[in-house]
Amino acid sequence: MPVRFSPVSLALGVFLSTAATGLAADNTLYDAPRPEDAAFLRWIEPGPAPEIYGIAALGAEGDVFHPVSAAATSGAQPGVYYTAARDAGGAVVVIEEPARPDRSKVQLTLVNLADAPVRLEVAEPAMVVVAETETGAAAARAVNPVAVTLAVVTADGADLGRFEVSLRRGQNVTFVARPDGAQLIENRFGPTLAD
Repeated sequence: MPVRFSPVSLALGVFLSTAATGLAADNTLYDAPRPEDAAFLRWIEPGPAPEIYGIAALGAEGDVFHPVSAAATSGAQPGVYYTAARDAGGAVVVIEEPARPDRSKVQLTLVNLADAPVRLEVAEPAMVVVAETETGAAAARAVNPVAVTLAVVTADGADLGRFEVSLRRGQNVTFVARPDGAQLIENRFGPTLAD
């Protein structure tokens, strides 16, 4: 005897099957959630990253922060942002960036990989935005959204780079000073790294 399905049970079966397929697909569309004790690591050099805080691979995207459980690292602290790069002598350094307490402002971070102190200033007229920052360190300042030209300048006034920026609320940018110039990196996030 053939089995008969009512239109309601047939529709319910199709709906549940479609929903289950959708949920399975959902798991492939999104990255793993950020751990509650997330630290944020990024490698800003070309090529593969070395081991940073016991984490072997920061990903191939480059210049992006990867959340990772601080408990799975060898020394990273929860809620802290770290930039890893090569210093002026070629050695790998990991620089702890300042805290980002005010989400309503734009965070301007200056990471110094040059061989002398640098500062970030408004280009014309010259006005200091982030004070002189020592080699191998980072400093930051939260500012209101604005369109302006900013310059990374050495302690003796040499211009390492000028950047026309149009900053918007919630945006964070990093200026990286190197012996031969400076670069601007808009802060972006990559996938969560597995423990």
